[in-house]
Amino acid sequence: MTKIILAIFLVIVGATFCALNRQEITLRYFFGWNTVPFPLFLLILASLVAGGLVGFLVGWRERWKLRSKGRDLGERLKALKNEIESLLPKEESPEPSPQAREGSKTPIS
Repeated sequence: MTKIILAIFLVIVGATFCALNRQEITLRYFFGWNTVPFPLFLLILASLVAGGLVGFLVGWRERWKLRSKGRDLGERLKALKNEIESLLPKEESPEPSPQAREGSKTPIS
C-alpha cells in the first residue's frame, strides 16, 4: 500500500514539475553549434536519468566485486574446514570399563 501511495505521489510531483518548466531553451555548444528548441524539463529529466544510470552501474560493479570476493572466501572457508576435519583424529566412543559394566547390572532376585 505504501509503494502505491509513493508511486502516485511521484507521478503527481513529476507532472507538476513538467508543467511548471515548459520554457523553450536552446543549448549552445562550441563552434556555433546549437540545438533545436526543446522544453527545459526534458533536459532536467534526461540529466536525472543519466545520473541514475551512472550511479546504478557504479554500484552494480562494486556489488559484483563484493559477491565475487564473498564467493571466493566461502570456498576458502569450506576448504579450511575440510582440512581441519582431516587433521583432527576421529574420536571413537570409549567403551565403559568392566567395573562400570558390572555396576550397571541389576541383581536378579
